[in-house]
Amino acid sequence: MEELKRAFPITLPILITYFFLGMGFGLVVKGGGHGALISLFMSVYIYGGALQFATVGLFSQAFHPLNAILLALSVNLRYLFYSVSLLGRLRGVATWKKLAITHFASDETFSIYVSSRVKGPGEMLAVGLLNFIYWAVASVLGALLGAALPMDARGIEFMMTALFLVIVLDQWKEAEDHTPALLGFGAAILSLVAFGMEGFMLPAMVLILLGSLIYRKRRMK
Repeated sequence: MEELKRAFPITLPILITYFFLGMGFGLVVKGGGHGALISLFMSVYIYGGALQFATVGLFSQAFHPLNAILLALSVNLRYLFYSVSLLGRLRGVATWKKLAITHFASDETFSIYVSSRVKGPGEMLAVGLLNFIYWAVASVLGALLGAALPMDARGIEFMMTALFLVIVLDQWKEAEDHTPALLGFGAAILSLVAFGMEGFMLPAMVLILLGSLIYRKRRMK
């Protein structure tokens, strides 16, 4: 309980952000002809904003398992890197708590995990749990609102892109070394040119991983 009390003020910006983003997702789900229960299940099980928006579009297509798997990998592969980077801080922590902390590690939550504002696994779990609840509740409210009021949800998914831009700018201002960010930009642009809009994500992730390993090895010398 004490950890939740300390975590709540830290998560207030995420609460405001997730309220609008989650509501937007719920509206998109309702616009696709589905209800609040589907919105809740997707938010609890997937809990990945960009992938959730992309998955709604799959409902209107013939199901192709390979396409779904590739979509999930291309959009959410970054979460693997998040989890790996947290292993050092979670050494000795109970397995269930590790699983919960890493499952809750959305882009916004991870940015708080690695900040100086969170002290220890207990507060990390509290921050992750609160953000998880914000997103799930907001997505249900959005679907219910879409059912009660006729609304056009076209273009609302751009909020996710806008949020990513804000996160990048915030991290850029806080970081003293911009090499990792420049590496990410360069890998994404190179992969986009080489593989196009539909296939650039996985190659970009591979380039970022290799570049990060080389960068870290040189810094440790």
